[in-house]
Amino acid sequence: MVAVRGYEPIFTVTDVAASRAHYELLGFTTSEHDESYAFAHWDNLTIHLCEPEEADDIVGAGALYLHLDDADAVAEQWRAAGASVIGPEDFDYGKREGSHVDPDGNLIRFGSPLRH
Repeated sequence: MVAVRGYEPIFTVTDVAASRAHYELLGFTTSEHDESYAFAHWDNLTIHLCEPEEADDIVGAGALYLHLDDADAVAEQWRAAGASVIGPEDFDYGKREGSHVDPDGNLIRFGSPLRH
Protein backbone atom coordinates (compact mmCIF):
# COMPACT_ATOMS: atom_id res chain seq x y z
CA MET A 1 0.00 0.00 0.00
CA VAL A 2 1.23 3.53 -0.79
CA ALA A 3 1.89 5.78 2.23
CA VAL A 4 0.26 9.19 2.61
CA ARG A 5 3.09 11.73 2.93
CA GLY A 6 1.00 14.80 3.71
CA TYR A 7 -2.27 16.57 3.13
CA GLU A 8 -3.43 20.11 2.50
CA PRO A 9 -7.07 21.22 2.61
CA ILE A 10 -8.48 23.32 -0.23
CA PHE A 11 -10.96 26.08 0.63
CA THR A 12 -12.96 27.55 -2.24
CA VAL A 13 -13.37 31.31 -1.69
CA THR A 14 -15.03 34.19 -3.50
CA ASP A 15 -12.02 36.53 -3.39
CA VAL A 16 -8.48 35.24 -2.86
CA ALA A 17 -7.07 38.63 -1.85
CA ALA A 18 -9.77 39.08 0.82
CA SER A 19 -9.19 35.52 2.05
CA ARG A 20 -5.45 36.11 2.31
CA ALA A 21 -6.12 39.22 4.40
CA HIS A 22 -8.48 37.26 6.67
CA TYR A 23 -6.00 34.45 7.27
CA GLU A 24 -3.20 36.96 7.89
CA LEU A 25 -5.47 38.54 10.53
CA LEU A 26 -5.66 35.11 12.21
CA GLY A 27 -1.84 34.89 12.28
CA PHE A 28 -1.20 32.81 9.17
CA THR A 29 1.43 33.83 6.65
CA THR A 30 0.29 33.71 3.03
CA SER A 31 1.79 33.26 -0.39
CA GLU A 32 0.32 33.62 -3.85
CA HIS A 33 0.37 31.36 -6.86
CA ASP A 34 -1.63 33.88 -8.88
CA GLU A 35 -4.53 36.24 -8.24
CA SER A 36 -7.04 33.37 -8.14
CA TYR A 37 -4.99 30.89 -6.06
CA ALA A 38 -3.03 31.37 -2.84
CA PHE A 39 -1.90 29.59 0.30
CA ALA A 40 -2.29 30.26 4.03
CA HIS A 41 0.51 28.78 6.18
CA TRP A 42 0.68 28.12 9.93
CA ASP A 43 3.36 25.86 11.38
CA ASN A 44 3.22 22.70 9.23
CA LEU A 45 -0.30 23.44 7.89
CA THR A 46 -0.99 24.86 4.45
CA ILE A 47 -4.53 25.73 3.37
CA HIS A 48 -5.09 26.30 -0.35
CA LEU A 49 -7.34 29.29 -1.09
CA CYS A 50 -8.83 29.19 -4.57
CA GLU A 51 -11.59 30.88 -6.47
CA PRO A 52 -14.15 28.60 -8.16
CA GLU A 53 -12.87 26.98 -11.35
CA GLU A 54 -16.15 25.43 -12.44
CA ALA A 55 -19.69 26.78 -12.29
CA ASP A 56 -20.67 24.04 -9.83
CA ASP A 57 -17.77 24.63 -7.39
CA ILE A 58 -19.26 25.42 -3.99
CA VAL A 59 -17.75 28.36 -2.11
CA GLY A 60 -17.45 27.73 1.60
CA ALA A 61 -17.76 23.94 1.52
CA GLY A 62 -14.39 23.34 3.21
CA ALA A 63 -13.84 22.09 6.73
CA LEU A 64 -10.74 21.41 8.77
CA TYR A 65 -10.03 20.15 12.29
CA LEU A 66 -6.87 21.36 14.05
CA HIS A 67 -5.40 19.37 16.95
CA LEU A 68 -3.70 22.03 19.09
CA ASP A 69 -1.76 22.29 22.33
CA ASP A 70 -3.97 25.12 23.66
CA ALA A 71 -7.41 25.78 22.19
CA ASP A 72 -7.99 28.69 24.59
CA ALA A 73 -4.87 30.53 23.43
CA VAL A 74 -5.90 30.26 19.78
CA ALA A 75 -9.44 31.41 20.55
CA GLU A 76 -8.09 34.42 22.47
CA GLN A 77 -5.63 35.30 19.67
CA TRP A 78 -8.30 35.10 16.98
CA ARG A 79 -10.83 37.09 19.04
CA ALA A 80 -8.21 39.77 19.75
CA ALA A 81 -7.72 40.03 15.98
CA GLY A 82 -11.45 40.64 15.54
CA ALA A 83 -12.49 37.18 14.35
CA SER A 84 -15.67 35.48 15.50
CA VAL A 85 -14.94 32.32 17.50
CA ILE A 86 -17.34 29.88 19.16
CA GLY A 87 -16.05 28.27 22.36
CA PRO A 88 -13.91 26.59 23.31
CA GLU A 89 -15.84 24.33 25.60
CA ASP A 90 -15.16 21.00 27.27
CA PHE A 91 -16.54 17.73 25.87
CA ASP A 92 -16.89 14.37 27.59
CA TYR A 93 -14.64 12.68 25.02
CA GLY A 94 -11.63 14.47 26.48
CA LYS A 95 -11.30 17.52 24.24
CA ARG A 96 -11.72 21.27 24.67
CA GLU A 97 -12.98 22.54 21.30
CA GLY A 98 -13.90 25.72 19.51
CA SER A 99 -14.59 26.82 15.96
CA HIS A 100 -14.30 29.66 13.49
CA VAL A 101 -16.04 30.13 10.15
CA ASP A 102 -14.15 32.23 7.61
CA PRO A 103 -15.94 34.95 5.58
CA ASP A 104 -16.75 32.42 2.84
CA GLY A 105 -18.25 29.82 5.18
CA ASN A 106 -15.27 27.45 5.44
CA LEU A 107 -15.17 25.87 8.91
CA ILE A 108 -12.11 25.53 11.11
CA ARG A 109 -12.74 23.48 14.22
CA PHE A 110 -9.94 23.22 16.75
CA GLY A 111 -9.32 21.39 19.97
CA SER A 112 -6.83 20.48 22.63
CA PRO A 113 -6.81 17.81 25.33
CA LEU A 114 -8.74 18.64 28.50
CA ARG A 115 -6.54 19.84 31.34
CA HIS A 116 -7.27 18.48 34.79
